[in-house]
Parts: sequence; C-alpha cells; structure tokens
Amino acid sequence: MEFVDKAFARRLEATEEVPQVHHARLYQKLYPEVSAAAEEISGGHMVFAGVGSPIGRAVGLGLDGPVSSADLDRLEQFYRSRGAGRRLMSVL
Repeated sequence: MEFVDKAFARRLEATEEVPQVHHARLYQKLYPEVSAAAEEISGGHMVFAGVGSPIGRAVGLGLDGPVSSADLDRLEQFYRSRGAGRRLMSVL
C-alpha cells in the first residue's frame, strides 16, 4: 500500500507552487524593474521574484511526465536571463 500517491504528491507540491506563482505575478505588476515571472514547464512552474528573493525556484517539475534536456535548458535560460545565479538543491 502506497502512503503517498502521485495525486497526493501533486497537491503537496501545489501548496508551495500556487502561492509563489501568484506572488511573482503580483510583483510583475507592482515592481516591473525586478523582472519577476512565472512560466509553466514540465507540469510545474519556473518562478522568479527578484535576485535574492526566497521566492524563485522551479516547482512541480516532472509530476506530470518526464523532464527533457530541452526543458532543463529552458529552465536554466529562464533564471540566467534574469541574473539569477545557480542554486542547487539535493533531492532525496
């Protein structure tokens, strides 16, 4: 018996994803100079709300299918184009 299925994992991930997307979209309107953005990618979102902001990461990727190398290239370009450095997180 699975304790956590795919649908439950998606709901858990959405608890972080949805507020970050809304925050970035609000920042787009209030602070256009920050270059805030939220874009869909691989079943999730890439979120950026300014260099150094704790709201700025990819969330939910791969929950709806495989993540391609083209998706990873797009992800890297999304953050690089906004002046965000690379931050790596380990996944257990």
